[in-house]
Amino acid sequence: MVFFLAISAAFGCALFNGVAAVLQKVSADKEARATSLRSSIILRLLKDGPYVVGIVLDFLAWALTLVAVHNLPLFVAQPIIALSVVVTLLIEIFIFHRKPGVFITIAICLIVVGLFLLMASAGQERAQSVSEPVKAIIITAPLLLAVAGIVFVRGKGFLSTSVLAGVSGLAFGGTSLVGRMLYWHEPYWRVIVSPLFIALIAYGLVGILLFTVALQRHMASVINAIMIIFETLTPICIGLLFLGDRPRHGLWLLMVLGVITSIAGIIVMAAKSGEVEDQPIYKSS
Repeated sequence: MVFFLAISAAFGCALFNGVAAVLQKVSADKEARATSLRSSIILRLLKDGPYVVGIVLDFLAWALTLVAVHNLPLFVAQPIIALSVVVTLLIEIFIFHRKPGVFITIAICLIVVGLFLLMASAGQERAQSVSEPVKAIIITAPLLLAVAGIVFVRGKGFLSTSVLAGVSGLAFGGTSLVGRMLYWHEPYWRVIVSPLFIALIAYGLVGILLFTVALQRHMASVINAIMIIFETLTPICIGLLFLGDRPRHGLWLLMVLGVITSIAGIIVMAAKSGEVEDQPIYKSS
């Protein structure tokens, strides 16, 4: 029963994240393009209905993520959560009638296939305790991600946009890692003031800010796909190296194929996304 609930939580997270990305894109299109990581853009967007609904969905997805990653190996949870890119793409195509183009669609399909291969190779080992140096790196990483965002937010090309989306993915992936490492126990206030919980909040805030800025610059499906691949592969790799995750029955080849296919999708997307002209979903009257 716990396994079924955790799987359901992962799929629910994918649905909420996919819808939230489009809603946040609607609101981000109303704002002038950000050239710095000023909190004012978030404060303004918090007055906009679609963005607020998107944040609520993100919060619900975050809660479901904690349920999924705490009861499933990251190999299983992350690829399912990554299916939000499909939700976003379908909404853009069928509701907003936006055409991502053949190559972008192929790229997203490659990413999805790669994620499914990763999920198929997943084992179900329980997480192991990490060493104190690794824990320290995970706790302080939000600061480094914020610095990367400050540097690349001033860029204007697709490379800078991709980096912003990728770094936001690293931040969201960090929430999964911390969620896997965090154990709730009494007294609960000690958990809330612990460095791990503070890092969990920091990862989430950095991820939301950079993702919002990236959404201003390209199609939600493209930004979500880039974000998702970093959000997925990073926790999986760290799970393999430090948390005791292993492919089931030694299916290392399947895992490697999943990684290669996913990265191939990102390469195709990076090569062709510059040819896709982004039209804002929101159009002022």
